[in-house]
Amino acid sequence: MPTRRTGIITTIVAIAALVSIAVASTAMSLAVFTAQPEEQAIFGSKALFPGERDTPAFDVGDSSSGTEIDRSSSFAFPADSLTTTTSAWSTAFAANRYLEFDLNDSLAPGVAITSPTFDFRFASSGAGQACYYVEVRRISTGAVLGTHGSSGTPLGCVTGTTQAAFSTSIPSLATTSIANDLRVRVFGRESGGASMVIDRSTVGGATAHQAFTLYPFMFRDAADTTPELIPWELAVP
Repeated sequence: MPTRRTGIITTIVAIAALVSIAVASTAMSLAVFTAQPEEQAIFGSKALFPGERDTPAFDVGDSSSGTEIDRSSSFAFPADSLTTTTSAWSTAFAANRYLEFDLNDSLAPGVAITSPTFDFRFASSGAGQACYYVEVRRISTGAVLGTHGSSGTPLGCVTGTTQAAFSTSIPSLATTSIANDLRVRVFGRESGGASMVIDRSTVGGATAHQAFTLYPFMFRDAADTTPELIPWELAVP
């Protein structure tokens, strides 16, 4: 016949068994809740434009002396203390007095462009007033794509030597194929017959894939009616 002591021992063994089961269940539960699911990799791609496209550098630093000197294109970036002074203008606009900027062809062809602009920053070299308007042309054919401003209504005028910036919409620049064959001709005058000091002359815009800026690789100065061809040094083979 079981004794009271035997009953107590049986009860203790039963409780211990229940505790072991509870601990094991808790451990299994904790393992489920603390496990980290694997991250799924997400891949995507943008448009691919096969082909070879070369362009010279326009932002250049020269550290050959041990101290870096900015040797960038004088037309590329505003307010960088790098400028180009043209030959002298007349006091009135004339068809044979102009500047030309041929832009680099760095874009994949056949892509639509939005918000294209010609960005120009300049001043007079003296106390007079300098003014300008532009034609957008093809390099390959010389064809005029659009005229912006006129001799009677210039795009911008600056009196004196303080630089001022102007941005002009050029909707005729509709595709990257045109942008890769782009020339901007700037007609000017200066009320005192002085020169212009140019700090920036670039074309900007965007496609569905990227924003871009185009820089002059060739500059023609015919402000005094005698054209002078001035290439960007890094664009010369």
